[in-house]
Amino acid sequence: MGSLRHRVRAAALQALFELDQTTHDLDSVVARISDDEMFSAEGRDFFARIVNGAWSNRQEIDDLIAKIAPSWPVHQMPGVDIAVLRIALFEILYDAAADKAPVKAVINEAVELAKHFGSDNSGRFVNGVLSTVVNKPESEE
Repeated sequence: MGSLRHRVRAAALQALFELDQTTHDLDSVVARISDDEMFSAEGRDFFARIVNGAWSNRQEIDDLIAKIAPSWPVHQMPGVDIAVLRIALFEILYDAAADKAPVKAVINEAVELAKHFGSDNSGRFVNGVLSTVVNKPESEE
């Protein structure tokens, strides 16, 4: 499932980036990319869950990112970085699925995606934001 989840998260990054940059319909983007990637039924379900979840919770996720990284306004962040953070923060904070990935795996995967698709600093930035969220004491939430 590891490499499937990697492929799904990379495709989710593509979907969220597209949704953020265009006026394309969520369901159409999910269906088209899912078809293009030829995911298994399990892959399709995970892909739809991540994209729909990250997209529907994006305002709360963006507000959290803005609190953690106030010197980087969300609307000025590179599209890849914001998409990676939305995916990872959805998985860490909102995903209630029984087969949910461990937090450490989600962070590692997000950093890898950011390094691969983002700028030279994307991996460090994504790691910093996610580590801050995960290590924040409960009383600060």
